[in-house]
Amino acid sequence: MTISQMTFIEQSAFFATLSNYAYKDLAFMRVQFPSYTIQYFSHNGSDAYTLENANDFIVVCRGTEVKQFSDVRADLGIARTSIGKLKLHIGFNHYVDHIWENILAQGKRACWKEKAIWMTGHSLGAAMATILAYRFATDDTLSAPKALFTYGSPRVGNRAFVNYTNTLSYEHHRWVNDGDIITKIPFAPWFYHSGSMHHIDAEGYVTPFYNKAKLGHRLMNLLKSRGLLRMLWADAQDHSSDLYRNYLNLAEKFPIMQN
Repeated sequence: MTISQMTFIEQSAFFATLSNYAYKDLAFMRVQFPSYTIQYFSHNGSDAYTLENANDFIVVCRGTEVKQFSDVRADLGIARTSIGKLKLHIGFNHYVDHIWENILAQGKRACWKEKAIWMTGHSLGAAMATILAYRFATDDTLSAPKALFTYGSPRVGNRAFVNYTNTLSYEHHRWVNDGDIITKIPFAPWFYHSGSMHHIDAEGYVTPFYNKAKLGHRLMNLLKSRGLLRMLWADAQDHSSDLYRNYLNLAEKFPIMQN
C-alpha cells in the first residue's frame, strides 16, 4: 500500500510513528522500515532522515523532547529572518540551512522520478519540516509535497508566512496533543500557526479539524480547575512524541477513539 492509499488517520499514525522513531539511530530505523531506502543527515545539531521506495519520498526531521528549560529556550526567541514580507523564526530556519543541500540533492532525484513527497516531524522537527515543505513548494527544480504532517509544532512564521503557505498546493495537518506547551510558543503577534489543526484530548480521543472555539473554552476550564502552574506542567508532559504515536495508533485501530 502506498501512503496515498492510506486513510487520513492511518497516515497520521504512520507519520507520528516516523516522527517518534526519528529520535532513534539509523540502524533502528532500517529495522523498523525495511521496505525503504533510508539516509541520515546530521550537521550542527540538525538531524533528518529520508525514506524512499518506488512510490514515496519522505523527509522526517528530528526534534527535541522537553526535559528541561534549555530544550525550549530556542523556541521562546522571537528573532526573525525575512523573505520579502514573509518572516521566519531565525533559529528554525538556520537548522534547516544546515541540512538543506543534502535534502535538496535527495529531493531532486525523487522529484525527477515523480515520487510523492511527504514531510513530517515532531517539535523542532515539525518546525523544520514546515520550512522544508515551503522551500520544496516554492523551488522550480522541486515538486511540492503531497502533504506535511506535524506533531507538537511551535509557531514558525509571521501572519504573512502563514497566509502564503496556506495557499500552496500541499496539505498541512498539524496535530496537537491536549495542552502541548510547545504549540503555544513562540508568541503572537510575532508568530502564528499554519495548516489545519487536529486535536488529541487528555483521554486520547482524536478530533480532526478541531474547532478553535473549543480550544479557548478548554483552556479556561483547565485554568480554573488546575491553576496556572499545574496546567503548565501538564502541558509540558503533553509534548511527548510517545503520546502522539501511541494515541494516533490507537485511533487507527479503534475508530471509537475518533470524535
